[in-house]
Amino acid sequence: MEKEKISWIEGYIADSLRRNSIYGSSYSISTENEIIKKFIGTQGDGKYNVPIKEGMIYDLASLTKVVGTTTRILQLIADGKLGLKTRVGQILTNLNYSEIMIENLLLHNSGLPADVSNAKFLTKEELVKEIKEVSLIKKPGIETIYSDLGFIILGWVIEKIDGNLKNSFDKNIFRPLKMKDTGYNLSGNPLSNYVPTENEIRRGGVIQGEVHDYKAYLLNGISGHAGVFSTLNDLDNFVKMYIDHGKFEGRQILEESVFDCFTQYNKNGRTLGWQVWNHDISKLWHTGFTGTSIAIDLVEKTSFVCLTNRVYPNRNNDNWIKDRKKLMEVFFEK
Repeated sequence: MEKEKISWIEGYIADSLRRNSIYGSSYSISTENEIIKKFIGTQGDGKYNVPIKEGMIYDLASLTKVVGTTTRILQLIADGKLGLKTRVGQILTNLNYSEIMIENLLLHNSGLPADVSNAKFLTKEELVKEIKEVSLIKKPGIETIYSDLGFIILGWVIEKIDGNLKNSFDKNIFRPLKMKDTGYNLSGNPLSNYVPTENEIRRGGVIQGEVHDYKAYLLNGISGHAGVFSTLNDLDNFVKMYIDHGKFEGRQILEESVFDCFTQYNKNGRTLGWQVWNHDISKLWHTGFTGTSIAIDLVEKTSFVCLTNRVYPNRNNDNWIKDRKKLMEVFFEK
Protein backbone atom coordinates (compact mmCIF):
# COMPACT_ATOMS: atom_id res chain seq x y z
CA MET A 1 0.00 0.00 0.00
CA GLU A 2 1.34 3.42 -0.95
CA LYS A 3 2.57 5.64 1.88
CA GLU A 4 0.39 8.45 0.53
CA LYS A 5 -2.71 6.32 1.00
CA ILE A 6 -1.75 5.40 4.55
CA SER A 7 -1.04 9.03 5.34
CA TRP A 8 -4.40 10.09 3.87
CA ILE A 9 -6.29 7.55 6.02
CA GLU A 10 -4.47 8.69 9.16
CA GLY A 11 -5.22 12.32 8.39
CA TYR A 12 -8.86 11.68 7.58
CA ILE A 13 -9.51 9.83 10.85
CA ALA A 14 -7.80 12.64 12.79
CA ASP A 15 -10.01 15.10 10.94
CA SER A 16 -13.11 13.06 11.87
CA LEU A 17 -12.22 13.66 15.51
CA ARG A 18 -11.80 17.37 14.93
CA ARG A 19 -15.21 17.51 13.22
CA ASN A 20 -16.77 15.61 16.16
CA SER A 21 -17.85 12.67 14.00
CA ILE A 22 -16.33 10.44 16.71
CA TYR A 23 -14.55 10.95 20.03
CA GLY A 24 -11.77 8.44 19.45
CA SER A 25 -10.55 5.44 17.51
CA SER A 26 -8.30 2.41 17.65
CA TYR A 27 -7.26 1.44 14.13
CA SER A 28 -4.66 -0.51 12.21
CA ILE A 29 -3.45 -0.59 8.62
CA SER A 30 -1.47 -3.67 7.62
CA THR A 31 0.61 -4.38 4.54
CA GLU A 32 2.81 -7.36 3.69
CA ASN A 33 5.75 -5.60 5.34
CA GLU A 34 4.34 -3.71 8.32
CA ILE A 35 1.38 -3.03 10.55
CA ILE A 36 0.58 0.49 11.71
CA LYS A 37 -1.52 0.85 14.86
CA LYS A 38 -2.99 4.09 16.15
CA PHE A 39 -4.92 4.94 19.31
CA ILE A 40 -6.32 8.46 19.21
CA GLY A 41 -8.89 10.62 20.97
CA THR A 42 -10.97 9.70 24.01
CA GLN A 43 -13.80 7.37 24.95
CA GLY A 44 -16.15 10.33 25.30
CA ASP A 45 -16.60 13.41 27.44
CA GLY A 46 -17.23 14.07 31.13
CA LYS A 47 -16.24 11.04 33.16
CA TYR A 48 -15.57 9.21 29.89
CA ASN A 49 -12.90 11.73 28.88
CA VAL A 50 -10.41 8.86 29.02
CA PRO A 51 -7.64 8.68 26.40
CA ILE A 52 -7.94 5.77 23.99
CA LYS A 53 -5.08 3.35 24.54
CA GLU A 54 -3.98 -0.11 23.48
CA GLY A 55 -6.11 -2.92 24.90
CA MET A 56 -9.39 -1.03 25.14
CA ILE A 57 -12.40 -3.21 24.41
CA TYR A 58 -15.10 -2.37 21.87
CA ASP A 59 -18.61 -3.67 21.28
CA LEU A 60 -18.22 -5.08 17.76
CA ALA A 61 -21.97 -5.06 17.03
CA SER A 62 -22.50 -6.66 13.59
CA LEU A 63 -18.83 -7.54 13.15
CA THR A 64 -19.97 -10.48 15.30
CA LYS A 65 -21.54 -11.79 12.08
CA VAL A 66 -18.20 -12.23 10.32
CA VAL A 67 -15.67 -12.59 13.15
CA GLY A 68 -17.75 -15.22 14.95
CA THR A 69 -20.78 -16.63 13.16
CA THR A 70 -19.59 -16.74 9.55
CA THR A 71 -16.21 -18.12 10.59
CA ARG A 72 -17.70 -20.94 12.64
CA ILE A 73 -20.33 -21.81 10.02
CA LEU A 74 -17.59 -22.08 7.38
CA GLN A 75 -15.55 -24.28 9.72
CA LEU A 76 -18.53 -26.59 10.21
CA ILE A 77 -19.05 -26.77 6.45
CA ALA A 78 -15.37 -27.63 5.91
CA ASP A 79 -15.69 -30.34 8.60
CA GLY A 80 -18.69 -31.87 6.83
CA LYS A 81 -21.07 -31.16 9.73
CA LEU A 82 -23.14 -28.74 7.67
CA GLY A 83 -23.65 -27.81 4.02
CA LEU A 84 -24.39 -24.57 2.24
CA LYS A 85 -27.48 -26.27 0.80
CA THR A 86 -28.60 -27.59 4.19
CA ARG A 87 -32.13 -26.39 4.93
CA VAL A 88 -32.58 -24.86 8.38
CA GLY A 89 -35.52 -27.20 8.99
CA GLN A 90 -33.04 -30.10 8.96
CA ILE A 91 -31.29 -28.59 11.98
CA LEU A 92 -33.94 -26.57 13.84
CA THR A 93 -37.59 -27.25 14.60
CA ASN A 94 -40.69 -25.09 14.97
CA LEU A 95 -39.66 -22.57 12.32
CA ASN A 96 -42.10 -20.96 9.93
CA TYR A 97 -39.53 -21.06 7.09
CA SER A 98 -37.85 -24.48 7.26
CA GLU A 99 -37.04 -24.41 3.52
CA ILE A 100 -34.41 -21.64 3.58
CA MET A 101 -30.80 -22.79 3.23
CA ILE A 102 -27.60 -21.93 5.09
CA GLU A 103 -26.32 -20.11 2.01
CA ASN A 104 -29.45 -17.93 1.97
CA LEU A 105 -28.77 -16.83 5.54
CA LEU A 106 -25.09 -16.09 4.84
CA LEU A 107 -25.97 -14.13 1.69
CA HIS A 108 -28.87 -12.25 3.32
CA ASN A 109 -31.24 -13.45 0.60
CA SER A 110 -33.35 -15.75 2.76
CA GLY A 111 -36.48 -13.64 2.33
CA LEU A 112 -36.58 -12.91 6.07
CA PRO A 113 -37.37 -9.34 7.14
CA ALA A 114 -34.46 -7.16 8.24
CA ASP A 115 -35.49 -6.98 11.88
CA VAL A 116 -38.16 -7.29 14.53
CA SER A 117 -39.77 -3.87 14.70
CA ASN A 118 -40.97 -4.06 18.29
CA ALA A 119 -37.96 -5.74 19.94
CA LYS A 120 -37.66 -3.08 22.66
CA PHE A 121 -41.09 -4.04 23.98
CA LEU A 122 -40.53 -7.80 24.06
CA THR A 123 -39.22 -10.28 26.59
CA LYS A 124 -36.57 -12.82 25.62
CA GLU A 125 -39.22 -15.51 25.19
CA GLU A 126 -41.41 -13.24 23.07
CA LEU A 127 -38.47 -12.29 20.85
CA VAL A 128 -37.52 -15.94 20.22
CA LYS A 129 -41.15 -16.80 19.45
CA GLU A 130 -41.50 -13.87 17.05
CA ILE A 131 -38.31 -14.80 15.16
CA LYS A 132 -39.40 -18.43 14.82
CA GLU A 133 -42.88 -17.51 13.65
CA VAL A 134 -42.08 -14.55 11.37
CA SER A 135 -43.27 -14.84 7.77
CA LEU A 136 -40.93 -14.50 4.79
CA ILE A 137 -41.42 -11.26 2.89
CA LYS A 138 -39.68 -12.51 -0.27
CA LYS A 139 -39.04 -15.85 -1.93
CA PRO A 140 -35.64 -17.25 -0.78
CA GLY A 141 -32.69 -16.61 -3.08
CA ILE A 142 -34.21 -13.69 -4.97
CA GLU A 143 -33.58 -10.40 -3.18
CA THR A 144 -30.87 -9.20 -0.79
CA ILE A 145 -32.29 -7.91 2.50
CA TYR A 146 -29.65 -7.44 5.19
CA SER A 147 -31.16 -9.28 8.14
CA ASP A 148 -30.16 -9.59 11.79
CA LEU A 149 -32.72 -12.39 12.05
CA GLY A 150 -30.84 -14.59 9.61
CA PHE A 151 -27.71 -14.46 11.74
CA ILE A 152 -29.60 -15.04 14.96
CA ILE A 153 -30.83 -18.24 13.29
CA LEU A 154 -27.28 -19.16 12.20
CA GLY A 155 -26.26 -18.78 15.84
CA TRP A 156 -29.00 -21.25 16.78
CA VAL A 157 -27.73 -23.65 14.09
CA ILE A 158 -24.22 -23.51 15.57
CA GLU A 159 -25.61 -24.12 19.07
CA LYS A 160 -27.54 -27.15 17.83
CA ILE A 161 -24.29 -28.66 16.56
CA ASP A 162 -21.76 -27.33 19.08
CA GLY A 163 -23.75 -26.49 22.18
CA ASN A 164 -23.14 -23.10 23.81
CA LEU A 165 -22.30 -20.36 21.25
CA LYS A 166 -19.86 -18.56 23.56
CA ASN A 167 -17.88 -21.75 24.17
CA SER A 168 -17.99 -22.68 20.49
CA PHE A 169 -16.41 -19.40 19.39
CA ASP A 170 -13.86 -19.47 22.22
CA LYS A 171 -12.73 -23.01 21.43
CA ASN A 172 -12.72 -22.89 17.64
CA ILE A 173 -11.89 -19.27 16.78
CA PHE A 174 -10.74 -16.99 19.57
CA ARG A 175 -8.32 -19.24 21.48
CA PRO A 176 -6.65 -20.66 18.33
CA LEU A 177 -6.16 -17.08 17.10
CA LYS A 178 -4.85 -15.91 20.49
CA MET A 179 -7.71 -13.41 20.73
CA LYS A 180 -7.46 -13.25 24.50
CA ASP A 181 -9.79 -10.27 24.99
CA THR A 182 -12.53 -11.33 22.59
CA GLY A 183 -15.88 -12.94 23.31
CA TYR A 184 -19.37 -12.56 24.70
CA ASN A 185 -19.99 -11.13 28.17
CA LEU A 186 -16.31 -10.62 28.93
CA SER A 187 -15.21 -10.47 32.55
CA GLY A 188 -11.95 -9.82 34.36
CA ASN A 189 -11.36 -6.39 32.86
CA PRO A 190 -11.91 -3.07 34.65
CA LEU A 191 -15.01 -1.25 33.41
CA SER A 192 -12.86 1.66 32.26
CA ASN A 193 -11.30 -0.63 29.63
CA TYR A 194 -14.64 -0.90 27.82
CA VAL A 195 -15.34 1.90 25.38
CA PRO A 196 -18.90 3.12 26.17
CA THR A 197 -21.68 3.18 23.60
CA GLU A 198 -25.07 4.86 23.80
CA ASN A 199 -26.78 6.79 26.57
CA GLU A 200 -29.98 4.75 26.72
CA ILE A 201 -32.59 5.75 29.31
CA ARG A 202 -34.29 2.34 29.12
CA ARG A 203 -30.98 0.74 30.06
CA GLY A 204 -30.20 3.13 32.93
CA GLY A 205 -27.81 5.53 31.19
CA VAL A 206 -24.57 5.11 29.24
CA ILE A 207 -23.98 1.49 28.25
CA GLN A 208 -20.47 0.32 29.08
CA GLY A 209 -19.20 -3.26 29.14
CA GLU A 210 -22.65 -4.56 28.21
CA VAL A 211 -23.93 -5.29 24.72
CA HIS A 212 -25.53 -2.31 22.97
CA ASP A 213 -27.78 -4.19 20.52
CA TYR A 214 -31.15 -4.67 22.18
CA LYS A 215 -31.99 -8.06 20.66
CA ALA A 216 -28.60 -9.40 21.80
CA TYR A 217 -29.26 -7.83 25.21
CA LEU A 218 -32.56 -9.74 25.46
CA LEU A 219 -30.72 -12.92 24.46
CA ASN A 220 -28.40 -12.60 27.48
CA GLY A 221 -25.68 -10.93 25.43
CA ILE A 222 -25.07 -13.99 23.25
CA SER A 223 -26.33 -14.06 19.67
CA GLY A 224 -25.15 -14.84 16.16
CA HIS A 225 -25.80 -11.30 14.95
CA ALA A 226 -24.20 -9.17 17.72
CA GLY A 227 -22.71 -9.35 21.19
CA VAL A 228 -19.00 -10.04 20.69
CA PHE A 229 -16.50 -7.61 22.24
CA SER A 230 -12.88 -7.33 21.12
CA THR A 231 -9.72 -5.24 20.92
CA LEU A 232 -7.72 -3.96 17.97
CA ASN A 233 -4.84 -6.34 18.67
CA ASP A 234 -7.14 -9.36 18.68
CA LEU A 235 -8.84 -8.33 15.43
CA ASP A 236 -5.43 -7.88 13.83
CA ASN A 237 -4.87 -11.61 14.48
CA PHE A 238 -8.23 -12.38 12.87
CA VAL A 239 -7.54 -10.43 9.68
CA LYS A 240 -4.01 -11.87 9.47
CA MET A 241 -5.57 -15.33 9.40
CA TYR A 242 -7.83 -14.27 6.51
CA ILE A 243 -4.96 -12.70 4.55
CA ASP A 244 -2.96 -15.93 5.00
CA HIS A 245 -5.90 -17.93 3.57
CA GLY A 246 -7.03 -19.39 6.85
CA LYS A 247 -3.66 -20.06 8.46
CA PHE A 248 -2.41 -18.54 11.70
CA GLU A 249 0.99 -19.35 13.21
CA GLY A 250 1.19 -22.61 11.30
CA ARG A 251 -2.33 -23.79 12.17
CA GLN A 252 -5.15 -23.94 9.61
CA ILE A 253 -8.12 -22.17 11.23
CA LEU A 254 -10.19 -21.92 8.04
CA GLU A 255 -9.66 -24.47 5.29
CA GLU A 256 -8.37 -23.28 1.90
CA SER A 257 -11.58 -24.60 0.34
CA VAL A 258 -13.51 -21.85 2.13
CA PHE A 259 -11.81 -19.20 0.00
CA ASP A 260 -12.84 -21.08 -3.14
CA CYS A 261 -16.42 -20.92 -1.83
CA PHE A 262 -16.19 -17.13 -1.63
CA THR A 263 -15.41 -16.92 -5.34
CA GLN A 264 -18.53 -18.94 -6.19
CA TYR A 265 -20.81 -16.46 -4.44
CA ASN A 266 -20.80 -12.83 -5.53
CA LYS A 267 -24.38 -11.60 -5.44
CA ASN A 268 -25.62 -8.04 -5.00
CA GLY A 269 -22.38 -6.92 -3.39
CA ARG A 270 -22.18 -9.86 -0.99
CA THR A 271 -20.42 -13.19 -0.61
CA LEU A 272 -20.77 -15.69 2.25
CA GLY A 273 -21.20 -13.51 5.34
CA TRP A 274 -19.19 -10.59 3.94
CA GLN A 275 -19.79 -7.55 1.79
CA VAL A 276 -17.75 -7.36 -1.42
CA TRP A 277 -16.27 -4.05 -2.54
CA ASN A 278 -17.25 -3.02 -6.08
CA HIS A 279 -17.97 -6.65 -7.12
CA ASP A 280 -14.33 -7.66 -6.51
CA ILE A 281 -14.51 -10.95 -4.61
CA SER A 282 -10.99 -10.46 -3.20
CA LYS A 283 -12.07 -7.31 -1.33
CA LEU A 284 -14.07 -8.19 1.78
CA TRP A 285 -15.54 -5.75 4.27
CA HIS A 286 -18.15 -5.42 7.00
CA THR A 287 -19.32 -2.82 9.47
CA GLY A 288 -21.00 -2.68 12.87
CA PHE A 289 -23.69 -0.28 14.11
CA THR A 290 -21.51 0.98 16.95
CA GLY A 291 -19.01 2.34 14.42
CA THR A 292 -16.69 -0.63 13.87
CA SER A 293 -15.35 -1.90 10.54
CA ILE A 294 -13.03 -4.45 8.95
CA ALA A 295 -11.67 -4.32 5.40
CA ILE A 296 -9.45 -7.00 3.83
CA ASP A 297 -7.81 -7.13 0.39
CA LEU A 298 -6.89 -10.78 -0.16
CA VAL A 299 -4.84 -10.08 -3.30
CA GLU A 300 -2.88 -7.08 -2.05
CA LYS A 301 -2.61 -8.76 1.39
CA THR A 302 -3.61 -5.59 3.19
CA SER A 303 -6.18 -4.84 5.88
CA PHE A 304 -7.79 -1.92 7.67
CA VAL A 305 -9.46 -2.41 11.05
CA CYS A 306 -11.14 0.65 12.54
CA LEU A 307 -12.91 0.62 15.92
CA THR A 308 -14.93 3.57 17.20
CA ASN A 309 -17.92 4.31 19.45
CA ARG A 310 -19.86 6.45 16.99
CA VAL A 311 -23.17 6.00 18.92
CA TYR A 312 -21.78 7.78 21.99
CA PRO A 313 -23.55 9.67 23.46
CA ASN A 314 -26.34 8.85 20.99
CA ARG A 315 -26.93 7.72 17.42
CA ASN A 316 -28.19 11.09 16.15
CA ASN A 317 -24.79 12.10 14.77
CA ASP A 318 -24.35 9.90 11.70
CA ASN A 319 -21.35 11.72 10.21
CA TRP A 320 -19.08 8.76 10.93
CA ILE A 321 -21.16 6.52 8.65
CA LYS A 322 -20.25 8.76 5.70
CA ASP A 323 -16.65 9.11 6.90
CA ARG A 324 -16.27 5.35 7.25
CA LYS A 325 -17.56 4.73 3.72
CA LYS A 326 -15.03 7.25 2.37
CA LEU A 327 -12.24 5.48 4.26
CA MET A 328 -13.29 2.15 2.74
CA GLU A 329 -13.24 3.71 -0.71
CA VAL A 330 -9.73 5.05 -0.26
CA PHE A 331 -8.46 1.78 1.23
CA PHE A 332 -9.82 -0.39 -1.58
CA GLU A 333 -9.39 1.77 -4.66
CA LYS A 334 -6.17 2.04 -6.63
